[in-house]
Formats: sequence, C-alpha cells, structure tokens
Amino acid sequence: MRADADSIKVKMNSAIETKFMLLMTGINTREHQKAALSLANTLRLRGIMSVFALSQGSVFAKIFAEKGYEVLPAPNFPQSKGLLSKIARVLKMQSCVQEAARILKVKVINGVLSFGGFTAYPFLEAASKINGIKIMLFEGNFAISKCGEDFMKKADRIYFPFEAMQENIDYEFYKKSFAGGIPVDREVLKAEPAEIQTSKRKLLVLTCKKETKDINFTIRELITKYPEITRDFYIIHETGDREIAAIQRYYETNRVESTCEMFFDNRGSYCKIADIIIARPNSDIISELIALKKPAIYLPLPKNKDYFQKQNAVFMAKKGMGYIVEDAKSVNAGVRIRKIYQFLNTYLKNEENMKKNMAALDFENSAARIADDIEKTLKSGRK
Repeated sequence: MRADADSIKVKMNSAIETKFMLLMTGINTREHQKAALSLANTLRLRGIMSVFALSQGSVFAKIFAEKGYEVLPAPNFPQSKGLLSKIARVLKMQSCVQEAARILKVKVINGVLSFGGFTAYPFLEAASKINGIKIMLFEGNFAISKCGEDFMKKADRIYFPFEAMQENIDYEFYKKSFAGGIPVDREVLKAEPAEIQTSKRKLLVLTCKKETKDINFTIRELITKYPEITRDFYIIHETGDREIAAIQRYYETNRVESTCEMFFDNRGSYCKIADIIIARPNSDIISELIALKKPAIYLPLPKNKDYFQKQNAVFMAKKGMGYIVEDAKSVNAGVRIRKIYQFLNTYLKNEENMKKNMAALDFENSAARIADDIEKTLKSGRK
C-alpha cells in the first residue's frame, strides 16, 4: 500500500509544470539525504524539479529514485584525505569539471545546490563558469563545511540553519546568506505518537549508527550506578541488530520498564511521546527535535570521528535547547555518567523554557521557507 501511495503521489506531482531544474549534489551522509529529500519534495510542488548527482555506488540513489527523482552519477572526484588524494584531486579537477559542465548543459540546469560533500566540487566549479546557473550552498551544521568555505565567494545564496552563524561571517557573505533552519521530513512531523502505557516520564535513547556500543554501555552504566532513575523514567531504546538482544536481556534482568527496537524508521512516533532524549547531535536529529520541541542530552563523538557534532551540541547547550556531555575520551567515565544523571534530574525545571527557545526557531516550516527563497533566487535572472 505504501509503495502504491508513493507512486500515485509521484504521478500527481509530475502533472505540475516544471519551471526550473535544480541539481542537488554533495550528498554524502544520511543527514544530507534527509534534508535534501524534504526540500526536494517541497520544491516539486512549486514546479522546481530536482535532479540528484551522487557518487558511484551511493546508498541514497535508490531512496531518491523511489521518490520519482532522476539520479545521475557524479564525476569520480577523490576526497581530500592525505597528500596523495590532494594531488589526485588537482589532476582530476579539469576532467571532472568538464564532465559536470556537460551534465549541467544537457539537463538544462538552472541552479546547483550543494549540501557540503566533496562530490559537489566539480559541479560548483562548472556552474561558476556557465552564465545563468545559480550557485546555492546549504549548511546543515553549526560549523561551515570545507566545501562551503571554498565556494562562498562564488555562491549566489548561502543557507544556514541558525541566525547565529550569520554573525560570524564577513558582510560580503552575510548579504547573500539566509537563516532558514534545516528541512525536516514531513513524515516525522506528521507521525502518529507511539502507544506506550506508563505513568512515568519517557526517556528515548537514539544510538545512531556510529559508535553504537558507546551509548549502549553508557546507558547500562547509568542505570547500574543510579537505579533510582528507573522509578521515574520508562526507557525507549533504539539500537542495532547486534546489540538489541543484550540490551533487552539487561533491562529484563534488572526489571527496567522499557521498549527496545532495532534502528526504527518511525523515529517521529517515539520522539513525539518522549519527554527527553539522549542522542548524538547529528544535524537531522537536532532539526527533528527542535521541530518537535523536545529537549535532549547530546553525546557528541570526538572531533576526529565527526567534525560537526561537538559544535552542534555546544550551540544547543548555549541556547538553552539541550545539554552536552563530552565524549568518553575527553571526560572520566564516572564524571560523564554523573553529568547525565544530573541533567535528567534538572531538565524538568527548564523544560518549558527549552521548548520556548526551540519554538522560536520554527524548524517545522524550514523546507517551505528555504524553497520560497530558492524560487526567488532562480527567478532573479541571469548572473
């Protein structure tokens, strides 16, 4: 039934007159993919059709294709990691830019929107050499991507999630920046709340697919050291298929009221009923929790494993929209567990203020606001 509904939706949308063609690229992570798809679905209703240029073998190609979008192979542009790859980039740049330019002309592209991944470089460079193609950069984290930094001067529009980011850039870039939030999947916003019967507060644990074991270990240690939290909290725990049996066994042995599931697609259903969340501060998680007005305790990965998580978490904590607990290698394990426990006990006092802070950002309508601005940019004429 779901597949049929999606195909009907695609057919209905295909009846809308296509006014502009937009190429989306630099989509190298799940966070990029979710924001891009949410934005593309909104743009399609305005007559702006998106084409996706993805690296060879991208796991996201099937997702976009199933939603009725054309997916193109991006030029094989090597990621900059070490001296050899940097040399390879320089040598391949010209041929990659030529291939990107060919694609842009054949598909009659009106604008290129980059999500910050390295695969965007050839398309952005090619677009800068073709009159009439708008260049737009989307930044989904509190820290600007390397690709964003490199192409800011050539960009027509720069999309930031937070107004605070505009305060840290030169006026030249500020004039062409727009703080619109991060597009959130409408299915998350419209999800039916999960049905869990309990009088306790609900603590939702989102383990993410990076360093899953670390969060699972942290939660077990938290309950072992502070078993009294289980009197106040019902645990909803998401984890991977390799750990779920051990997590369930731990909760059963310790008689902890809980629900455990493998990585679930219906995250919105559980977020809606949660009182507080423990999660990695990925841009998609942050955007969904802001849109749903849900406070969280963020456990960022160290900088060498994820450059953006720490900056995202620091921002959320400073703005009174969440708490940050340093990664396990930066803080003594006992201190880390105690901080989480303290935050769980103090968030109740700040819950309403945190929700007000989140409401001011209005991430529910981010896709619509950015889509409106993209349409204006595309209509603004040739460069």
